[in-house]
Amino acid sequence: MFQKITLCLTLLILITSCGDNNNAKTVDHAIKCDSLEGITPFCGYKNPEDLVTIPGTEKLLVSEMGAFMTDAPGALSMLDLATGQKESINIEWQLTLENWGDKSCAQPDKALFSPHGIDLMTRKDGAIQVLVVNHGGREAVEFFNLVEANNTWQLEWRGCALPPEDPFINDVAALNDGGFLVTHMWNKTQSFEAIVVQLLAGDKVGWVWEWHPESGFNKLPGSLEQMPNGIAVSKDNLTVYINIYFGNKTIKLDRASGELLGEFDVQQPDNITLDSEGQLWIASHKHNPILQNCDDVEKGPCLLPFEIVKADAETMEAQVILSHHGEPMGYTTIALHHGDHIYMGSAHGDRIAKFKLDVETSTEK
Repeated sequence: MFQKITLCLTLLILITSCGDNNNAKTVDHAIKCDSLEGITPFCGYKNPEDLVTIPGTEKLLVSEMGAFMTDAPGALSMLDLATGQKESINIEWQLTLENWGDKSCAQPDKALFSPHGIDLMTRKDGAIQVLVVNHGGREAVEFFNLVEANNTWQLEWRGCALPPEDPFINDVAALNDGGFLVTHMWNKTQSFEAIVVQLLAGDKVGWVWEWHPESGFNKLPGSLEQMPNGIAVSKDNLTVYINIYFGNKTIKLDRASGELLGEFDVQQPDNITLDSEGQLWIASHKHNPILQNCDDVEKGPCLLPFEIVKADAETMEAQVILSHHGEPMGYTTIALHHGDHIYMGSAHGDRIAKFKLDVETSTEK
């Protein structure tokens, strides 16, 4: 125990005193928005941390988050895959139709809107529901209805829910009955230095909240872990997949009992997606999360190394599909399988990127 505490305190000193040499930097020349090493970027975004496919379209909904841990305002936008162009999306904040969230949850301050993780599902009545983790002025999951008319897309705010206690939430997964699962990383008002000491000591400081309109928030059994990050749920909603960022693993839980059904090792897994073929896709960070960051990167992408990992959702057998360090893309936080490509976003940088899969890997259509 004494050795653990000594190690934690030593690393804590390094955190507070580490110099610029530990951080990701831009190179001397501008990083072009050109294809390189099989990776094609789409530029003009600001921290496109999470992506979802809009059903029946060749468009992605994009969460452009503020700098991590700042709660700075961000935005939602789109990427048209046919043209490669960024598209804006309007948000109507006035509630005029059914409230899908907690009826006591008030409308957010739209000027502070700070999106993070997002998810999308088609409700039983055919409406396209979008869930957004919002750090702006509060920790909340916001509900939206995504509608399209005359080739124009719009989001209509349809309510919200505020997790209890001291939440610092990250990613969200919709449930078929109108509820959701959301990852809680650690208690938000606790100092980051104290959290780092706990994480390095192996303490389990985060969990998953499950919310339903009738019962509100309850902790998901079996989810107490070292910084739960990305989350996905099976189509039948019986199984939950969670990326444990500081635990360096992806776990598979029985949603009802919390029984651990499987896991595999993966370094610093960020977001996780589940495709229609039963494959999990994980963005894995390959840098030191304590001593390296993207703070010095003021333009272009952060070029911290990453891997894209594919795993069978049934067997949890995993393989690395892409390992990359350098231009034109880095610090990938999301891997979204669409057609014969993987689309990648980043929590720090100006671009989304795609990588074409080989014939054996690409099965989803």
